[in-house]
Amino acid sequence: MKRRAQASLEYIITYGWAFLVILIVIGALAYFGVLNPSKWVPDDCDFGAQLECVDYQVRAGANDISLFVRNNFGKEIDITDVKITIEDIGPVGLLKTSLPPNNFITISAGTTGELIIGNVIDTNPLLFEGEKQRLIINITFKRGSEANPNLNPPHTIRGSLYTTTKA
Repeated sequence: MKRRAQASLEYIITYGWAFLVILIVIGALAYFGVLNPSKWVPDDCDFGAQLECVDYQVRAGANDISLFVRNNFGKEIDITDVKITIEDIGPVGLLKTSLPPNNFITISAGTTGELIIGNVIDTNPLLFEGEKQRLIINITFKRGSEANPNLNPPHTIRGSLYTTTKA
């Protein structure tokens, strides 16, 4: 009876050491960033088919975002507001530098327009170079240029941008 207990204890200890070595290796790989899943997830910009994200650039040094969107609505749209939320942090920005004096940007049907979105908290940057971040972007717009504003209510499109910030 003693021999069987000793053999099973040696068996458990041997495999316990092997399991401990595997845990140490996995911990070291995670510590040095080899197992970081965000490195392997591709960048993505999605607003749906009607307001197509053509190109984008997120700059940590300037703390702003350039977003190129194509109007596929079939009518021109007037973008009146843009709100940004960094996932897990909260609201951080609004359309700031690209608004002309009339406070909206007009994008004709089938054309591409640029939105330059600046950070409202200039002293506390929230975009860090080299990090992947998911930005939730709400774009408020009106379709067409109707004379009567009641015939042209505002609409909001919610999109997301998942990318690595540049310098």
